Parts: sequence; structure tokens; C-alpha cells
Amino acid sequence: MAFSNSLRALGLALVVALVAIVAQSAPAVAADPSPSAAPASPSPSPSAAPASPSPSPSAAVASPTPTPADASPSPTPSPDVSPASATTPTASTTSAAAARRRLSRARRARVVRIAEAQRGDRYVRGAIGPRAFDCSGLVRYSYRKTHVSRYLGGGHSASAMLRWGRRHHLTGRHHPRIGDIAIYGNGSHAAIYIGHGRVISALNPRQGIRITRLHALGARFTTFIHTRL
Repeated sequence: MAFSNSLRALGLALVVALVAIVAQSAPAVAADPSPSAAPASPSPSPSAAPASPSPSPSAAVASPTPTPADASPSPTPSPDVSPASATTPTASTTSAAAARRRLSRARRARVVRIAEAQRGDRYVRGAIGPRAFDCSGLVRYSYRKTHVSRYLGGGHSASAMLRWGRRHHLTGRHHPRIGDIAIYGNGSHAAIYIGHGRVISALNPRQGIRITRLHALGARFTTFIHTRL
């Protein structure tokens, strides 16, 4: 009788233990959130994936917009620069040519002034100044005092000047300029053209240095030497 009671007590204890085990295992299964969280994670990932490419097309479309704006100013300066570069050399060339013409006129006028200042001086054959001259001596003196002797070669004689002028293709019978050299008698006499059909020259011991008409001398006019003053 006592043994059977012990068995019943043991069986009851086993039942209670089994109930306790089942009660502990059931909430553990219900409280585990991992199976329900797994399906939730993929659902936001598709929605997040399309969201990322959406800004990139807008940036791609926006990037070409400044490109024409940046490129448009580049052709604008080129029309402005090319006319300026074409105009500047022309203006500078014109002003340089005008300056050379002014310098040439000033030199020629000074040659004539120096020659005219010697009127009244004596004629002496072979003399080159400053108080006596022959024809080529007066020419050389006037060019030397004007510092343009390099523009007239040929040495101290009218014939040597004529040969030099012909050799350099500077001779001609027409269109003289003030300061050009007039040659007479095929190289026997030299004078300075002073404009308006007149020349100045050292004529001879009796007449000295005088202004005459171009064709008023005893020797026949031959040619001008067009010096490049």
C-alpha cells in the first residue's frame, strides 16, 4: 500500500515536471521574432533600390544644361579680336610711312637752306667750304651739314655723282624733289634743285654761288639724281 502511494506521488511529480517543461518551451517559440523579421527585411530593399537611381537621371539631365552656356561665350571674343589685330598693323604702318615722309621733307628743306646760306661765298675750284666752294663742293657741303651724306655717293665731282646715280638707277629727267641733284653737261656741273624750276650752284669765279632757272645755264641739263633722303 505504501509502495503504490509512492508510485502515484512519483507519477504526479513527473506530470508536473512535464507541464512545467511544456509551459517554458511555448513562450520561447512565441517570443522569438527572427522568423517574422526576415520577410520584413526584403520588402524595404526593393523600395529602396529604385529610389537610388531616380536622382541620377536628374543630375545627368542637369549637367548638359551649363555646357552650352559655357561654350557660348567662347566664339564671342574671336570676332572682336580679329578686326583689332587686322586694324592695328595697318594704322601703325600708315603712321610710320607718314613719319618717314615728314623726316624726308625736313631733310630736303635743310639741304636747301644750307646751300642758300652760302650765297655770296667765293667760287674756288676743288673747294668744299666753309667759305669757298666749287659746284660739287657746295653739293657735298650741304649734304654733310644736314648729316645725309650717305644718301649721295660718287665722290667729289659731278661726273662721279652721275655715274653713281646711274649705277643705282636713281637718275631721271622728270619729277624732281627739293634737294635732288641736277647734273649738267653729262657730268661737267652739279647743282641742287630748290623747287619751282630753280637750282642753286657754284657757277664760276666771276658769278659765285647763285640761284638760277633749271635750264638757264650755259651747260645743257642732263638729268636729276633722285636721292633717297
